Amino acid sequence: MELPDHLERLRALLAAEREEERARFEEARGRWSVAERAARGLALPEVEALDESGLAGRALVSYGRADGRPLGGARLGVGALVRVQPRHAPRAAEDAPAGVVARRTRQRVAVAFDEPPPDWATEGRVTLELEPSPVTWERLAAGLGRMAQAKEGRRWHAVLAGAAPAFAARARGPELAAPLNPEQERALDLADRADDLALVHGPPGTGKTTVLVEVVRRAVARGERVLAAAPSNLAVDNLLERLAAAGVDGVRVGHPARVLPALLDHTLEARVASHEAARIAAELVREALQLRRDARKRKQRRGPGRFSEARVAERDARALLAEARALEARAEAEVLERAPVVLATLTSLDGPALAGRRFALAAVDEATQAVEPAAYLALLRADRAVLAGDHLQLPPTVLSAAAQAGGLGVSLFERLVALHGDAVKVTLLEQHRMHEAIMRFPSDALYGGALRAHPAAAARGLDAAPLEVVDTAGRGFEESTPEGSDSKQNEGEAELAAAEVERVLALGVAPADVAVISPYDAQVQRLRQLLAARVDEGLEVDTVDGFQGREKEAVVVSLVRSNEAGEVGFLADVRRMNVALTRARRKLVVVGDGATVSRHPFYAAFLEHAQRTGAWRSAWEREG
Repeated sequence: MELPDHLERLRALLAAEREEERARFEEARGRWSVAERAARGLALPEVEALDESGLAGRALVSYGRADGRPLGGARLGVGALVRVQPRHAPRAAEDAPAGVVARRTRQRVAVAFDEPPPDWATEGRVTLELEPSPVTWERLAAGLGRMAQAKEGRRWHAVLAGAAPAFAARARGPELAAPLNPEQERALDLADRADDLALVHGPPGTGKTTVLVEVVRRAVARGERVLAAAPSNLAVDNLLERLAAAGVDGVRVGHPARVLPALLDHTLEARVASHEAARIAAELVREALQLRRDARKRKQRRGPGRFSEARVAERDARALLAEARALEARAEAEVLERAPVVLATLTSLDGPALAGRRFALAAVDEATQAVEPAAYLALLRADRAVLAGDHLQLPPTVLSAAAQAGGLGVSLFERLVALHGDAVKVTLLEQHRMHEAIMRFPSDALYGGALRAHPAAAARGLDAAPLEVVDTAGRGFEESTPEGSDSKQNEGEAELAAAEVERVLALGVAPADVAVISPYDAQVQRLRQLLAARVDEGLEVDTVDGFQGREKEAVVVSLVRSNEAGEVGFLADVRRMNVALTRARRKLVVVGDGATVSRHPFYAAFLEHAQRTGAWRSAWEREG
């Protein structure tokens, strides 16, 4: 293939995807009222600032309702970009500030602003609106440009265009003690010999992250600087946890709002906190916040000059915050220079913190969930790369039909497998997560029956039926589309799935060890309503996409689709169902309409497998 043509095609597909995201947001704002956007989780109206503080050189404002009532805005989660709008503004205010959700509870949303927000945003009621962020698209487009033209990009052209990857005859080493199985050992050896890149293909529960951690451990032991990345914040945090447990020190780059609370001590902000420059910066932030409070008091006083005095105080506060950020930048640079491993999401790699930095090795986890231009951002900063993932699980999320048809949904990992096959990868075959009965069908259907369950997992069940398929055919549980939604729900099936959760909990499992998964967000919302008390006790209810990389002792899956035409929608992407069927360790219950889903060969085979192994149940049996 001609790589320049491929890169230009990717640029056009990215533009189509960005336009699709923008159009969807614009449609939502033009088509739905604030109340309707709030009902869909896109906005939080009628909230007010409850307190102000600082977060790593940024102004932090907590919004909520004065009476303490719970908030909606399900999609305004930690890490989301939001804009504060006046309560009754007919259109967006010119000075409407944008910030990142730093913390989220049922009653409060804390938003971090790079600059102090205007007074109206912290005085009286406002609306918080979810915003599409242009930063991701700008960074991906810039990465494509560097891959095409820059020296650090051109060095990858041959292998990306189809030339055979190069491997040294012997591993770089050193050999470190690690409890790896034979395939993991081979994957580690291949990765350690790679002169440009290697792939670790990890089916569910087979320990691809374990191998990646060992790859990083060896590199650090050699004195190399390593960049560890993944498409999502959750995947980066998982990698950081694993590295820390293995004794590898890593510094997590990224907005502190997007990092799990338990890992905040590893963040760049936490590491620079003890630096003298950072201590001075913290004091400047405190002074700036005090100046803002003084400015508000001046405005409320009577007499001449009060507004000009307030403006001076506001200007001084902004100057202090700018000076604080400059001091923090100096401290950050020194911390990063000493760090053996730097961790970040792929799209954060083009941020200011890592500007101009290079690494001997880039280790990318969950690489099959990243669009190809995102993976380039890691390659551009490293001499060689190891990508870990599974192209038979969830692909990158692509909204635009045109971009999907053009191939934007094909990850770099998947394309390299198609180009080079086993010459560039090792597939891990022993899984440590699932009971053998849960593992068997995904293994047979997608991995040629090659997976094997580790003895510690093979017979680890909750009861005599580790897998149960509850068939709702004939019960009249019809799917529906909620008004104003593109998603699907199935009320009868949701109630049955909730009952199945209670059956599982009756086996003695804690709610926090159970998950309910559905491919459709509307069904997830209904299940959360039905299981609200259990959610408060720790039960998780989420989409399949939201559960990639996760696992629980027991999982209940609701398939939703039930219609005369046998339409299964995006259930036809069996990679999504591969994820759903492989999250449970000891008990998996799948609820769905066999008459509908069996029109698709994958689900027909699954139902046949359930009947053959005694796992099939009729929903009529579940009445009592």
